[in-house]
Amino acid sequence: MAVLLAVLVAAAGCGSDASDPPAPDSSPKESATVEPVPTTDLTALVCGATFTPPTGGGLYLSGRFPASTPASGPAVTGAVEVNSPRAVSGVVAPSAEVFLVRDGRIATVPLPQDTAGKKLDLKPSQPHELPGDAALVSCAAGGEPLAPGTYQMYARVVFTPDSGTPVESFGGPWPIDVT
Repeated sequence: MAVLLAVLVAAAGCGSDASDPPAPDSSPKESATVEPVPTTDLTALVCGATFTPPTGGGLYLSGRFPASTPASGPAVTGAVEVNSPRAVSGVVAPSAEVFLVRDGRIATVPLPQDTAGKKLDLKPSQPHELPGDAALVSCAAGGEPLAPGTYQMYARVVFTPDSGTPVESFGGPWPIDVT
């Protein structure tokens, strides 16, 4: 490869005087117009990572979950109420993504769910309820049951408006004691 590069450099320099003006580039140029593709910068919910909920998103989330739950269960079940101060229409996942944080670090990640979205038409101050389940198994290697103690529960709803890019909204923290 280095020999080929040296031959090309030497050939380019041969027969050319430094005082000669460069020849115009006669190679055809392609031009294309590309429509911008919306990108989604969703918050990564990585096991063990520090977590501070982002603000914004436009939707307001309220959680209804038990104040305590036994560590022996696979999950804690509740509901997330989604509200908006203005009318919005779009698509959301069938359930809210619910996860637990302890000492500022993500302790569980949202449970997998069906990827088929559902239509959401919110009228101002007329909430919509989504189910939400949080795993009670650590997301750390080994997947052990959570250690007893107090955790903070958060929910995320990713909403894709009819005419826009997906946005995420977070609710919480809601304290929960794992016993």
